[in-house]
Amino acid sequence: MFTTKYLKHSVLSLIAILLLTACGGDDSTPSLAPSSIDDRDEAPTLTLNGDENLSLIIGDSYIELGANAQDSKDGNLTSTIMIDSDINTSKAGNYTASYSITDSGGNSVTAMRNITVSSATSMSSIIPIDVNIQLGGESNVLYYVDPQPSEHGQNRALRIDYATMTFESLKVKGVNPHSIDRAGETNRFYIRTQNSSSFDIVNFDDQTVSTRDLNYKPRAIGGYNKKYNLQLLSAKDMPVVGVIDVSQDRVIRTLGNQQTYNASQITSNGGSGSATGHSFWLDEDHFGLIDRVNRQVRVFKVTKRLDGGFDFEQTSSDTTGTALHAIERVSHPRTRKDLTTFYALGEGDITKNFSPFVLEYSFNPSTGVLSRTGRAVYLSESINEINNVKPTAHHAGISPDGKYLVVPIFDGRVYFINRKTMHIEKIVMAKLGAGHIEFSAQEKVAIITNHFSPDLTIIDMQTLEVKKHLHISEHSFTPNDKHLLQPHFSYVSPDGRYFYTFATQDGMFLKIDLQTLEIVDRLSTGGAPEQAHS
Repeated sequence: MFTTKYLKHSVLSLIAILLLTACGGDDSTPSLAPSSIDDRDEAPTLTLNGDENLSLIIGDSYIELGANAQDSKDGNLTSTIMIDSDINTSKAGNYTASYSITDSGGNSVTAMRNITVSSATSMSSIIPIDVNIQLGGESNVLYYVDPQPSEHGQNRALRIDYATMTFESLKVKGVNPHSIDRAGETNRFYIRTQNSSSFDIVNFDDQTVSTRDLNYKPRAIGGYNKKYNLQLLSAKDMPVVGVIDVSQDRVIRTLGNQQTYNASQITSNGGSGSATGHSFWLDEDHFGLIDRVNRQVRVFKVTKRLDGGFDFEQTSSDTTGTALHAIERVSHPRTRKDLTTFYALGEGDITKNFSPFVLEYSFNPSTGVLSRTGRAVYLSESINEINNVKPTAHHAGISPDGKYLVVPIFDGRVYFINRKTMHIEKIVMAKLGAGHIEFSAQEKVAIITNHFSPDLTIIDMQTLEVKKHLHISEHSFTPNDKHLLQPHFSYVSPDGRYFYTFATQDGMFLKIDLQTLEIVDRLSTGGAPEQAHS
């Protein structure tokens, strides 16, 4: 009886062990006569089953494909193939599986299989906007926009060097800039000027500003697709998304329902009445449109033609209870499942006693279908309006260790949802207008932006308790005005030590030390900068 010796590691998940025997050999194969063995002077041949080089994502199961051995003289071989592997699929790295066999004449042969285990992020060409804004090779530089004068701004874009705490600005051509996003990997930037049917292109290097006309008013730019050199630009006044060819700086296709809408059609607690939510890439071949008017999520597939053009095909749609604001993905995926799991933030509608909620989605890249997993979380503590602010689910984040989905709500509550169980593990009180979250993995804190409070909230991620409500603004919230006191999106330094944000109505850029939890530097820019990336 022939056997295969297998050295099994505790981290190795083996799906199949192959019985490796002589070609055509079985229990009826006669033993070789001594005279046949003595004249062997060549090693047997050893052939791997499957590829010599394998690529896995952390958390994948390793399936041992084995090998086949054959005697160089007559094809019969009774020896056992020895397999030795050091693979650890829970850790990124380069590993090997070694296969060896020795025939009865003492001749040996060895073959090797190389296995690369990678983090999930290295497997995708989709670059989120918050990362994309730093792709130009610039050090210590951030970008913000200042809205129109009626919102206390100066209709401009800001380039801030946070190492020297200096800035420069450019006036935009469109009306009311509300985000600035790098154009792919270039040094150009797209600005969504949400009160004009156009978007601006700025270049601080040569101090130029140009405009591209649209047939809709822009709402938000989606992430950058490096594979196709495309970005997405969703609309404010109709439920559509435009696809920008970065090489041309123009929208090459507009998808969705291309007609204006009545604001009463949107079932929602907020979202500024926009017809779409934030468009997003599911993978390098599919993107999503959040249609807030019809309360749908629609998925489109991109195909590049031989002539260099693009075709777009809708592959799925799903209808939700109320309008969605955004769909979040795992920022630092560790497993293949992380790459295909998404969380939709439903704004809720308190006029219908409908609280904000989270829907878990799973994406199938083969079919292009985004479908619900059946797991949902209703944030039922957030059902009351406070100071004319409705309890809206805005944006969320995944904790650096992957354990929690953290959802701030405009009523000040911050929900910590265990991703494994999809249960609310804890509710922490921030301040009014809690809408964005950033993490410092190094300092083990979460920073909550409170749009309608002069205080920033810093949460200890080890205890899930508030470490400090840091006072950053000299302005107070006016319920009938609702101008933001803190901006949409801010930044943590690469080393995790500092947090950079604005006291928006003060026109003050701030550097905050996440160890001392104090403001350590200020830069006065004037105006009311209220948004960085989309």
